[in-house]
Amino acid sequence: MDDWRALVKQRRFAEAEPLMLTAVSTEREDDPYGDNVVTRAEFYEAWGDATRDPIEATDHYNQADFYFSMYASWSTSGGEGTARMTDVNRVRNKVRNVRRELT
Repeated sequence: MDDWRALVKQRRFAEAEPLMLTAVSTEREDDPYGDNVVTRAEFYEAWGDATRDPIEATDHYNQADFYFSMYASWSTSGGEGTARMTDVNRVRNKVRNVRRELT
């Protein structure tokens, strides 16, 4: 099966990841508007949500944070940046919640 989205639906994230990374290029010429960056971020956030291990979930949320933050950094106005930070803040809250569970 080479359709990474089908693997995600089956919650087979580890198998989907290399396919997704190959299919979803974040090079500026391939992704001028950041759609692929957001796709990668959403992938890692979903993987974090599906993971029961708190350490592993945090790792995936941190990957999501990286891509959502990248997307937010490309904003051309304050309002646009504020809107894009909604995703960053949501993922960071998930990380805080996981850390609270560990203590």
